[in-house]
Amino acid sequence: MDEDGFEIVKYRKRYPRKKCEARQVERLEGSVEEIQLAMEKAELHLENSGFSLWVINNIRSLLGVRRVTNIYVIGNGHFDAPWEPGTHQLALMQRLCVEFGAKMIFQPILCWFKEPCISRAEREYLSKQEKVVCRDSTDVHIQFDLTDVHSVCLVVLIHGLHSILEDFLSFIWYTNLNNIILICNDYRDFDLIDEIAKKDSSYHFLNAFRKYATFLAFPEYVPYPSFFLNSSLAYIKHNVSTQELVVCE
Repeated sequence: MDEDGFEIVKYRKRYPRKKCEARQVERLEGSVEEIQLAMEKAELHLENSGFSLWVINNIRSLLGVRRVTNIYVIGNGHFDAPWEPGTHQLALMQRLCVEFGAKMIFQPILCWFKEPCISRAEREYLSKQEKVVCRDSTDVHIQFDLTDVHSVCLVVLIHGLHSILEDFLSFIWYTNLNNIILICNDYRDFDLIDEIAKKDSSYHFLNAFRKYATFLAFPEYVPYPSFFLNSSLAYIKHNVSTQELVVCE
């Protein structure tokens, strides 16, 4: 806003903004109506490409007689335009909520030293969706009821920071990890160990998860391959005892 009290409006850049980029880019926020249109376009792309069906079928194959009760979305990014990766990522999660009758917990956090990446219109849009709650917190220490062996939580951190997933895993490690399915980076291709001091990794739980987990890479998402690039379903096999999983600190 300038000295005369007029609001300075920037044009909307027609390219996605990377999560946690160092330079802040001013952007014109979309309205609730624009968000709805963007989500509808994203849902159509997901369906026509066969991408959402692939994800649904593979999650269903992991469930067996179990059911998805919660979908925990961490740091999704903006979803107020069809060219934003967060629009397609959130549209996929909404599709999964409908398919599995699950509740969505949406946490708009990118990293602890920045403001949550969500606009007023995006909050309003989420508030109008059924079975969606926003969790405003700087931590990912969320309590799931994992005592029910038939209840599965889907935790979503697409293109997220390693430190956030490390924090989440450290919090839930000694619970029933078998009933957690992650949508996250394909950590088979990530080197989390510092080259200078390979025995001094900061990601003890994430490295342990890499060792014991199975990763199922996502197919290419056409026409926007970067939106889910290097993402995967990750899970601990149901017949593995989580009490035997060793974390080397």
